[in-house]
Parts: sequence; C-alpha cells; structure tokens
Amino acid sequence: MEYFEDRERAESFGEVARDYDAYRPKYPAPLITEIMQAARATAESRTGDPRILDVGSGTGILASQLRDAGAEILAVEPVTAMAQVARSKGLEVEISTFEEWEAHGRMFDLISFGQSFHWVDPIAALPRIRTLLEPAGKLALAWNDIEPKGEFRDRLDAISARFHAEGTTASLGAAPNPRTAADPSTPADPSTPAGPGTAETAGNFEAVEHPALTQLRASGFTPHESVFAEDLWYSRHNWLSMLFTYSAQLTMDPVKRAVMREELSAEIPDDGLEARNEALVILAGV
Repeated sequence: MEYFEDRERAESFGEVARDYDAYRPKYPAPLITEIMQAARATAESRTGDPRILDVGSGTGILASQLRDAGAEILAVEPVTAMAQVARSKGLEVEISTFEEWEAHGRMFDLISFGQSFHWVDPIAALPRIRTLLEPAGKLALAWNDIEPKGEFRDRLDAISARFHAEGTTASLGAAPNPRTAADPSTPADPSTPAGPGTAETAGNFEAVEHPALTQLRASGFTPHESVFAEDLWYSRHNWLSMLFTYSAQLTMDPVKRAVMREELSAEIPDDGLEARNEALVILAGV
C-alpha cells in the first residue's frame, strides 16, 4: 500500500499534535534560504512578498520558517488538531486534503511540501500543482532525515525492527525509501527509513534516485536536489518523544508501543545521543 492510500497513518498525527510541534526538528536555515531564493526569483516581476502554498502543513513547522523568512503563506492541512497548532502561530490554514482543496483562482510563486509529499498521490497532485503555479513558479519538496550517530544507530534500529514485523521500522527519514533491496529486482519497502536522494553503494546494493525525482520528470518538471547536513544532540526524552510522533509508531498496538519505548529508552545513555540530519530539498520547475 502506498503512503497516500493509508489514511489511518496519514491522519494519525492529530493525537500527538502538540508533541509533533515540540519535538520534530525545524529545517536547516540554508534549506530555507534555498527555497526562499526560488520563491523570490518567481515573484521579482511584481511587488510584494513571494506567495507560497504549503501543503500538508502539519503544525506549520516549514510554513512558519518560510513566513519568518519573508513569504506570504497559505497552509493546507487535513488534520484539524494539527491545523489548530499551526493557526496558534498566526498562520492562515485551510483544513482540507490537497485533493479536495479549492483554489478559487489563487496562484502561487512556490508550492511547498514539508515532510508531506508522500501523503498525496503524485499522479493526481503534480498536474494540479502545475495549474496553481505562476509562470516560472517552483515546487519545493523537503524532508528532514535524522539518524543516530555511531553505535546507537544499529542498536536502536534492531529494537525497532522487532516491533514492526511487516518490515517497517521507526522511520525518521524522507519517505518513500530510495534504498534498494539486496536483489535489485525486488522493490524496496516504501515504509522503511529513507535517505536523502541516493542510497549507499555497497555489496549488492545499487544507488538509486529518490522516487520523487522520477515522478517529477514524468509530469514535466525539471528537478534539482540539495542536501543540507547538520549535527544534532537529543536528550533521551526528546529523542523518544520525536520518534513516537511518526506514523509507524502511532499506528502500533498501544501495549507494544509502550514496550518498544521502554526498550529503546534503556539503550540511550543518560546524557543523550548525537544524531545527523541530512535534510533534503527538491526544487522543481516546469
């Protein structure tokens, strides 16, 4: 099942809206700068700030960063509890799925998806996006992709994998997963953690493009991807609180989820852990 077909997962975030906003990371400042440069390039032929439509805005993490950088933002978010948090930041939010949202003739210099493009059907969404963009407008797809550093990564991944028998893991990355299986003819599980564009090349694994790049080209877009890396530090509480705002955990059996959290907690040192965020942005024009 594709992400956008699994509405239980797509709508699971409302129950943790406050934690989502508190513990999910902001996007690196250089990534915001790159998006804003693209938006301003489209808007330079007229007066006023660049107009950005932020789709699947969640609690407004990306939207508020873009607004603070000088954009005029309209957010679209289907989950009411998430939209309410975004509105508390002063953002204008219309509650709807992108598929059902009414544009009413509004056009935008840039359309952004922060951690949300995998929740829409690209075959339907990309043609519609083209009709909403100003001439020379851009589409921006952004994901934070966070992994523990050093020895903790394998240990925490091993625990998480035991609680996701269908092959999913505690994903912190950019869905869907561009890593291939050991047999290149076998599709990668779309719900395992994703990397920022190309996979590791080792053994029988092959480097592959992020799936969004193929989807964009098929719809007539010309995409360009950039990765912005940053080192982060998390306390035990903050790491676990972030981890359990992801849909793979939110849709678990509550008892299993509690046991998983307890086992993960036991592996994290009292002084926390270091992590690496390789944030991806794909900018695409038509």
